[in-house]
Amino acid sequence: MDNSSGVGVIDKTVALLSALAESPCSLAELVTATGLPRPTTHRLAVALEHHGLVARDADGRFVHGHVLASWTANADPWLGRAQLAVLRLRDQTGESAQVYRRAGDERLC
Repeated sequence: MDNSSGVGVIDKTVALLSALAESPCSLAELVTATGLPRPTTHRLAVALEHHGLVARDADGRFVHGHVLASWTANADPWLGRAQLAVLRLRDQTGESAQVYRRAGDERLC
C-alpha cells in the first residue's frame, strides 16, 4: 500500500478491492496480493461481503459483489447495459468476465 490516504482501513479496503479487480481470489491469495495480515484480510472481506461489495464464486473465491456492479452501472449507462451480459456470461461459464473501457492508451475494468 504505497498510496496511503492517511485512513488505514480505507487504504486496506481499497487494496483488497483492487486485488479482486484483477481476478477472483481465495483468502490466501488476497493475503499475498495485499500484504495484509490474514485476520485483517478475512475481517475486511467478510464485512465487505456482508454489505454486498464482495461476494464468493462457486469455488468460494472472493469476487466483486453486486453492489459494486450497481454503483458502476448507475455511474455509466453503457456499463449498466453491459453488466447484465457480463453477469450472465460469468454465471453460464463459471469463468470470470470483465468489460473494459478505453482510457487513452490504457484500459479500465
